[in-house]
Formats: sequence, structure tokens, C-alpha cells
Amino acid sequence: MKKKSLRPRSNLLLVTALGLGVMLPQFGCGHYGTTSRTAKDISSINVPFFSNETSEPNLEITVTETIIQNLIDDNTLKVVDRDRADAVLEGRIVEFQNRPFSYNNQLNAEEYHVSVRVIVSLFNQKTNEPMWRDRTMAGTASYFVEQVENGNTFDDAVNEALQQITERILNLTTQSW
Repeated sequence: MKKKSLRPRSNLLLVTALGLGVMLPQFGCGHYGTTSRTAKDISSINVPFFSNETSEPNLEITVTETIIQNLIDDNTLKVVDRDRADAVLEGRIVEFQNRPFSYNNQLNAEEYHVSVRVIVSLFNQKTNEPMWRDRTMAGTASYFVEQVENGNTFDDAVNEALQQITERILNLTTQSW
């Protein structure tokens, strides 16, 4: 009995597999887009001043203004007055810590660790329903007491911690892929 050659069939399978490998990725992700990252027709947001439940004076001003500026810089959501906003972000600052992180040989603090914790809720103005509610978010960063080259200052550390919180807010507000 004469054996049949499998070579032509294996070449056909190889060509088919390669063709599908090139074509499927083009069709498989065709329904995804990047034109709108925001959820449920939310394109604008209002951020009233956060309440400050810590002993750190004027922290509500720094936190609110920094989150607003981070949202403006990100440009996913337009920050507007409450009466024009699709959504309102309300928040409470529930913790602020500025603790020593590392010490020198004389046991003096050289580096500090800043941490900010907030509880935030996002409300859809059109439906008067919460999009999400009472989410705890925290940001942390470190700085050196004596300025080192390319090192954070206290203000840099606070801003970095607030940037982390803003990113979490945006991640919750934007659509999942």
C-alpha cells in the first residue's frame, strides 16, 4: 500500500493558520474604540470642596484644588460649574499622615512618608443616582527633610499622593475595556 504524502495538506494548514493569525486581530478588536473613555455619557464633572476631617489646617483647599487641576490636566472630563456638570464628585478627607520613614545615625528623621486617605462618591446629575459611593482611596509618597538632588519636597509628596488618588477616581469613572 502506497503512503499518501501529508506535505501538501500540512502546507495548506500552515498558510491558513498564518492568514488567520494576521486577519483575526484586525476583526477581533474592531468594536473597541478610544474616542470616549468616560462611563454613561459623563463628559463633565464638578468638584465641590472636600470636607476636612483631619487636624491638618486648610488641607481641604489643597486636596480639592489639586484634584481639580489633575482632572483638568488629564482632560478626560471637563471640570465645570455644578449646574452644567454631568457628574458631581463629593469627598471627605479622613486621614492625613506625615510620619518619619528613615533615620540617620543620630536617630533624626531624614525621610518622611506622607499619606492621604479620602472617601469619595460620584453622582450622576442627570439621574440623581450615585455612579459609585463611599469609595476609600489613598495616596502615598515620600520626601527628604534635607533637599537632595531630584528629591521630593513636602509639597511634591502631597501632590504625588493626590495624583494617585485622582488616577483612581478617573479609573473608577472611565469605562472598562
